[in-house]
Amino acid sequence: MTADLAGKVVVVTGAASGLGAATVSDVLERGGRVVAVDRAQEVKALAGDGVLPVVADAADERQVLDAVRAGEDAFGLVNGAVACAGITRAGTVDSMSLDTWNEVLRVNLTSVFLLAKAAVPAMRRAGGGALVAVASQVGLVGYPENVAYCAAKAGVINLVRAMSVDARDSGVRAVAVCPGPVDTPMLREGFEQTGEGYDLAASRVPLGRVARPEEISATICFLLSDAAAFVTGTAWTVDGGYTAQ
Repeated sequence: MTADLAGKVVVVTGAASGLGAATVSDVLERGGRVVAVDRAQEVKALAGDGVLPVVADAADERQVLDAVRAGEDAFGLVNGAVACAGITRAGTVDSMSLDTWNEVLRVNLTSVFLLAKAAVPAMRRAGGGALVAVASQVGLVGYPENVAYCAAKAGVINLVRAMSVDARDSGVRAVAVCPGPVDTPMLREGFEQTGEGYDLAASRVPLGRVARPEEISATICFLLSDAAAFVTGTAWTVDGGYTAQ
């Protein structure tokens, strides 16, 4: 896969750590520029040539819109967006509180809608672009004690499908990426909640291991690039064979 991102300005949410941070690094390596958005103050450490860090809540409509506009002001346009912000909370339908359910959907699904709502008009102004939303393999299949996260990620997949149809004449593409388990702080947080660990997670993957963040960000960068110009409205599974079982 070739993924030349010269001329691309990409808004990345959840940029301070994990898959978001890997995506920021990959976009820069491939010639793009980045608006790095995270509610954590640590995102400021990404400041440098080609990176505009913005401290913002990815699930706050005004803050996301301001971040996209800041990117247009700083770089002249925005023609890419990657929704990486996410949290996980363990629970079943009979054990999870409504507050926890709402929190998981707010961060994992509503934030994607808000990024699209802000970024798609900017992409139209730029003459086109691509939004890549990070879903999950558990948006395609169920997973024990993860009911809200599974529901949110399934919503992300169908959100990009609907977006791709609505944007058919605008030059804007929308794609979901469905990773398997990825070695990130969020995965480790999930282990703490469920009592699982790397060995159990790896045993469920035909390739026998969890993914490295850069293996997923490479796919994201391809989907942002012009090499993927005919890819929209679909979910790319990068899960080591998890959903093939």
